[in-house]
Amino acid sequence: MNRIKLRKPNILEYKVFIFDLDGTLYYQKPFRIKMLMTLIKYVLRHPAAIKDLFVIKRYRQIREHWEQYESGEASDQTLDEKQYAAVAAKSGTTSERVKNAVRFFMHEMPLNLLLPYRDEILKSLIDIVKEKKKTVVIYSDYPVEAKLACLGITADACYTSGDACIGCMKPDPKGLKVILDTLGCDSADAVMIGDRYEKDGLAAQRNNVDYVIVDGSKKEREKLRDMWA
Repeated sequence: MNRIKLRKPNILEYKVFIFDLDGTLYYQKPFRIKMLMTLIKYVLRHPAAIKDLFVIKRYRQIREHWEQYESGEASDQTLDEKQYAAVAAKSGTTSERVKNAVRFFMHEMPLNLLLPYRDEILKSLIDIVKEKKKTVVIYSDYPVEAKLACLGITADACYTSGDACIGCMKPDPKGLKVILDTLGCDSADAVMIGDRYEKDGLAAQRNNVDYVIVDGSKKEREKLRDMWA
């Protein structure tokens, strides 16, 4: 598996930069350790919350392998609603409880913990890209606006898999196609930057978009600077 596929000699020659967020714009491994410690402390104070954590575990598993649960049948439900319902059915609870657990433990609790783990290397690339009047897009399977604000990162556009115009998970090619079509951007002028080939890399490849799959270590990410030196 090739972690880097660039047809242009310098990454700054691209016009549109599409970034994944989780695991890409911050270092996920140390953040997860911090998050685990925070969850342990929370459960010690609120023992009943352990049930919600099992719901969260099931939710992550189902989202990660959503293609196994997606029926493909027409539905008025959004992607998020369908996933909440699937988790509720597997967990013997209600969709509302799943939704509230996800909101609190996955969308709200992490916010105050993120900033120390921001990837300053990619942050500097974003700053350079914006100075050169290129387009910065964030595309994630999870909500991004609140996390971006906590990371002190701004983008020209943000998309998530749950958006009505997308409604599917990476590596389904639809998400990137929607972004390119909305921006009026040719695939050759865009580059996808993410942390997982099986998600970000494949989504890019299926749209004939170049990509960079970043490593989880700061030492390895330092080498990325050569791309815009």
